[in-house]
Amino acid sequence: KELVKREITLADDTAMSMMVTLWGDRAQQPDAIFDNHTLVSIKGVIVKEWNGGRSGSLTENGNLTFQPSTPEAQRIRDWWTQGGSSQSLTALSQDAGAGGGGAGVARSPAKASTVAEMRKAADQVSSQPEVYSIVSRLSFVQTRKQGESQPLYYMACQESKPGTSFPCNKRVGEDGFCAACNRAGRAVPRLNLRCKFSDFGDSAWLTTFNEAAQRVLDASAEETQALEAGAGGREALEASIRRRYFQEPLQVTVRARLESYNGELRSSTTCVDARPVNRGAHGRIMLKSISEMLAREPVAAF
Repeated sequence: KELVKREITLADDTAMSMMVTLWGDRAQQPDAIFDNHTLVSIKGVIVKEWNGGRSGSLTENGNLTFQPSTPEAQRIRDWWTQGGSSQSLTALSQDAGAGGGGAGVARSPAKASTVAEMRKAADQVSSQPEVYSIVSRLSFVQTRKQGESQPLYYMACQESKPGTSFPCNKRVGEDGFCAACNRAGRAVPRLNLRCKFSDFGDSAWLTTFNEAAQRVLDASAEETQALEAGAGGREALEASIRRRYFQEPLQVTVRARLESYNGELRSSTTCVDARPVNRGAHGRIMLKSISEMLAREPVAAF
């Protein structure tokens, strides 16, 4: 029997990161649980040195908790939101490369890129997903297609999966019935947007799911649903979305990977996270880039 694994990269306020391997049922949890730089508490990890670096493996009796509420967790949450998300990290683990027979996805550090650089690199993505970080502004949300209104959210089943505390999150029908759970239960709205992000040189359309979409719109899925159901209806919702265009700059994390469409492999790009730019940290990065450019360019003499 093949043992399924997933490799995740953890980082904390020491500005260091390390790869940790999850096994079995923990590895087979939905990708969405691990997206958007989720906060985790992990205990019972064996750390080994290999290939000049260090990596960990969560033991069978270890513990993995999502969104913990301890003081230590709040410290990491504050660090991430106050600049850690754009901070350069020192990797303790060396990339072992592809292979190994596992079903997990290694979460590599995001590569800082312009929109044009991200688009070019995404078109050449291989079997391993790539992650990019771009600074851009929301310039458009597709609310209509061929004159018809496009749904901006769907209702997702919130019944727990058998043997776990995680919600099903599968789309339910208009009657609330979930085919995966084979019953009608509690459901909540989840955003599913097609967003256009633009920087100084280019634009890109990115599929943007619930957590990232809520940050882009600065509104929850429930608030979006309530606005559409209110007195102003769809027009009020679309007006609210338009007010978000070309506002604050966003640090957008993009995942590119190959997906199969009608039997043909194509590159798919998804916005997995979006946060207001830390202007101080981003300014320092820009100054460093300018200094490097000036050092490369010969100085003209007159």
